Amino acid sequence: MKKLILLFTLTLSVLFVTEAQAQKVATVNTQVLIDTMPQKDSADLKLAAIAQVYDEKLRDLQMEMQNKQKEFEAKVNAKASQSQLELLQKSYERLVQEYKETEEMGTNELQEARVKLLQPLIEIIKKSVGDVAKAKGYAHVIDNAQGIVLWSASPADDITAAVIAQLLKK
Repeated sequence: MKKLILLFTLTLSVLFVTEAQAQKVATVNTQVLIDTMPQKDSADLKLAAIAQVYDEKLRDLQMEMQNKQKEFEAKVNAKASQSQLELLQKSYERLVQEYKETEEMGTNELQEARVKLLQPLIEIIKKSVGDVAKAKGYAHVIDNAQGIVLWSASPADDITAAVIAQLLKK
């Protein structure tokens, strides 16, 4: 009985290994795909507009901070009272805090906008990658945009060009 169970287990193991080896794996570079899509240009323009608004706010705050520093130095040279200097110092510190908060808000808004604007492109890419992978007989597709795929036995397993061709047909 034990031999029968052992034989059955070995047979199943061999079948699973054979099945796993039969599955083909492809790679694709999603960053190249995104960069190829014409919709990315309009997304980039929208992101640039958001960035410009925050850059202007940050420049204005930076100018205010520089002016406060100059005012502080002038008050020190004019031997202003300690309370005047403390007021200027607190005002400067508030500007620094506002600068940091504005910078953080800008970063967060840009990240949220990027996700929102690129999500439709990613969905189109996923569908196209799936279509090409199915047509070429691949069971799995790995994104190599981050350089995670260290080695591939066959350059033909990179289906990025085929997906680009399909995306450009649409």
